[in-house]
Parts: sequence; structure tokens; C-alpha cells
Amino acid sequence: MYSVLLPIHIAFVGVWLGCVITEALFERALLGKGREQELSLVALHKRVDLVVEIPAFVVVLITGLMMYPVSSITGLIHAKIAFGLVAIAVNAYCVWLVFKRATAATTDNWDEFTRLDHKQHKYGAIVLIAIIVALCIGIYAYAGGM
Repeated sequence: MYSVLLPIHIAFVGVWLGCVITEALFERALLGKGREQELSLVALHKRVDLVVEIPAFVVVLITGLMMYPVSSITGLIHAKIAFGLVAIAVNAYCVWLVFKRATAATTDNWDEFTRLDHKQHKYGAIVLIAIIVALCIGIYAYAGGM
């Protein structure tokens, strides 16, 4: 089972990481370009979260949980798991922020939009860093560095 789950896990980590980077790029492209573009941004970001990002990190969590009992667990793997769980938890919070920010934008509460936007980007950076660190540890560990 482990040999089937690991490639699925890695593929969905890639999808998740690619999604986070893509979202950062369209945030940079549309944010601050006017209210119409920001309304488009919040709608786009919500859709991407629902269709790509949430399913990706849920599959990463489920496959990780399924592999845990059959893995050789070392301190390095515990560190990878910890960074992965931080990324998932903070990403779930970011999804909530994305939805709150969208509500603020669609109700013309632009001060709240700005506050939530700053918070979302701050926590989004934590997600990106945690995913990259977990991925690097995993590559190192599975490449024979354990």
C-alpha cells in the first residue's frame, strides 16, 4: 500500500504547491488594480480554493495519515510531518480568510477587505514556506539522507 500511496502523496503535494504559487501570482496581478479586478480576484481565488487547493491538501493529509503506520519514522520524518501539518492547518485558516475577504469585497467593506487581505498574505507565506520545507526534508530523507 505504501508504494501506491507515496506517488499519490507526492503528486498532490506538487498540485498543492503549484496552486499556492499560482494564487500568489494572480494576487499580484489583480490586487490593487481597482475594485472590479479585486472582485474578480476574490471570486477566482474562492473557486480555486474549492476546486484545487482544498482537495489537494486533503489528499496530502489523508495519504500521509495512511502511510504513517507503515513508515520508518525518524526524527527527520517527524520534522517533515510537523511542517506538513503546519502547512495544512495554516492553509485551512487561509481558506477561511479568503472566504471572509470575498464577503468583505462583495459587501463593499473595503477596509475589512484590506485588513483580511494583509492577514491572508502573511499566513499564506507561512503555508508556502512550510510546504517547501516539508518537501525538502522529504526529498532529503527519501533520497538516503536519513
